[in-house]
Amino acid sequence: MIARVRSTLAVLSLALVGLSVIGEEVSAGEVAAPQATDLVKPYLPDSLSLDGKVVYVDFWASWCVPCRQSFPWIEEQYDLYHKRGFEVVAVNVDTDHEAALKFLEATMATFPVIFDSTGSIAEQLGLQAMPTSYLYGRDGRLVSEHLGFRPEETDSLESVIFQLLEERTSE
Repeated sequence: MIARVRSTLAVLSLALVGLSVIGEEVSAGEVAAPQATDLVKPYLPDSLSLDGKVVYVDFWASWCVPCRQSFPWIEEQYDLYHKRGFEVVAVNVDTDHEAALKFLEATMATFPVIFDSTGSIAEQLGLQAMPTSYLYGRDGRLVSEHLGFRPEETDSLESVIFQLLEERTSE
């Protein structure tokens, strides 16, 4: 497993050079803000498509206390809604890979995890807090961004996830 993770890290470091950014419409002269989903797609297995799914991208670190609180809630949402089209991608920003693996072992997360040990993806998004999460609708549009994790807000966030799963994209 460590060899696979190291391979993923090497690919992550090299592939960041060639990333293209797909953003919302912008006026001439403006630069589109990168979308978390576009930045993580190159690091996901080919068998995992985010297209047409409600996607929750969560940036975390092993040293982050709120991250330890958020992972059980994220896992619960993943278990409840994955079969209905909900996908989670957790992005670890630790420079200490062993600490990240210990965190994952302790939380027993079953959703996909990628590693951004150089912080390149996090930097492109201008992350200001840990954890930071982004919720996207089935149409790929950003619905919400969350800085930190507050347990008292999980009911409303779950409600939004449920509503997004009920929506169908026009084809």
